[in-house]
Amino acid sequence: MIQRVLAIETSTLNCSVAAFEEGRCVANKRVREEGRHLHAEQLLPLIDAVVQEANWTKADLDAVAVSAGPGSYTGLRIGVSTAKGICHALGIPLLALDTLELLGQSANGALANVGGKAIVWPVLDARRMEVYVRPFSVHDGLWVAESTAQPVDLEHAEIPGTGNAAATLICVGDAVDKVERVCRHENALFIHAEPDASLAGDLILRAETVDLAYFEPRYLKAFQAGAPKDPLGLRAAALDPPPHA
Repeated sequence: MIQRVLAIETSTLNCSVAAFEEGRCVANKRVREEGRHLHAEQLLPLIDAVVQEANWTKADLDAVAVSAGPGSYTGLRIGVSTAKGICHALGIPLLALDTLELLGQSANGALANVGGKAIVWPVLDARRMEVYVRPFSVHDGLWVAESTAQPVDLEHAEIPGTGNAAATLICVGDAVDKVERVCRHENALFIHAEPDASLAGDLILRAETVDLAYFEPRYLKAFQAGAPKDPLGLRAAALDPPPHA
């Protein structure tokens, strides 16, 4: 029986880890620095700190749950690779959590204020005017997905659910400012948040195990490398050397 679960979330600049016993968070840590990913250097120390705070050893773990996307290519790759490594070393199962559903848990406070019934749009930045979105209808704690996760260009497409002006709309995520600029919903709330491992309890309780060898993050968009950094012009000189005198 799966009782003790380590949750890892690395889909944005926020890097977070939490320990759960039977769905209850017993320890959590997070770190964030604006403008750069700290996951490669901070994720393993965070895991050690959370396991210690929970008074566990790694041998006490029954499973690892990882935020599986969509989100940052770099962050997801590091989080899933680390989770796989722990599971392989300890011989325990891997649980995959939908990142947008996890992000949606940040709307629970607002849901309580509107009577527990609303349309929830978790939205993550996908660069330019694009967002990743997966709308949910929520009623008395029951979350029903209205569609699969998808990238949406806000300049050329309508976000699913915008026609439902009767229900309260709660838009939550790191891209709410983009949505707010184009949203015409009559009854909308906008909450800036990032996915956090400490909110994964309900998702863990209903998560299914995935194939440890073949599971890959759900990127949704192909990775696009930025222009190589070359502050001293060395790369350019090597590719296009000046003519000899």
